Amino acid sequence: MRKRTYDVDLNKVVAKTFKFLRNHDVPKHWSKTKNERYDVHLILVLYVLFCMADKSYKRFRRLVESCPPLSLRLKTFPDSSTLWRAWRRIPPRFYRKLVQLSGKGGRDKCIALDPTHFQISRPSVAYCKRTKRVLEREPNRKVTIATGTRSLRIIDAVIYAYPRRNGLDDLDKLLGSWVKGKSIVADTEFDAQERFHDKVLELGGKGVAPLRHKEVLVHRTKGSRRKQLRRKWPGRSYHRRSLTETANSMLKRGMGETLRGKSVGMQARHFYMKCFTHNMLVRG
Repeated sequence: MRKRTYDVDLNKVVAKTFKFLRNHDVPKHWSKTKNERYDVHLILVLYVLFCMADKSYKRFRRLVESCPPLSLRLKTFPDSSTLWRAWRRIPPRFYRKLVQLSGKGGRDKCIALDPTHFQISRPSVAYCKRTKRVLEREPNRKVTIATGTRSLRIIDAVIYAYPRRNGLDDLDKLLGSWVKGKSIVADTEFDAQERFHDKVLELGGKGVAPLRHKEVLVHRTKGSRRKQLRRKWPGRSYHRRSLTETANSMLKRGMGETLRGKSVGMQARHFYMKCFTHNMLVRG
């Protein structure tokens, strides 16, 4: 299957992001006097471009300052330290709210869940060989992403500091009103009647996850929904689960697999803005 990536016009992305922020009543100013030199909308658009560039703060500033998109209409470009402080000023829950708003409207009947890992350090292969470090054991953050299998929009996402937790631990924060009327497909990690299927049924959806033990008979299978899956497997719905791998691949190849920031909060901001940028790039 051919790998997908982003191929967009920066001017259209900037204009689309400004229009999205205006239509969803995102506050344009922090202070009551509204005397900021760079408003919130401009700061968020610059964060979108920063995620797409996947460069350091100083190199990103030089890049955009030398050839800025025409839609920005900037007289003076903010300093790299100004950008860093402005992005840090906004809480992570605000960035996650942007992801949820931009993920709506995709007409997806099937939503796929997939836990994945993002690195928080980027050592070179040569450096790891010289210092005898293993790339696979580098510190990372485990995230869980809900992706629409038709629109490839990220419906919601969560991130936590502990990288070895189970994906079922994220469901309390991840599942919401968007589950109603949808088929929620996931891998074997989510095979649990109470922690997955019951929660999805309470919200009006249907869970689809492969059962761990294939040889168990139906009458010995625990859970009503798991027995239904044992009797009749919805292969058409589950085959769309691989599309969430496509979205994860687009995120990591198009905007890098490393989260910037020393604290978990800054890494969460960067992750949520990557998801928001992805949604803005795939929106029609």
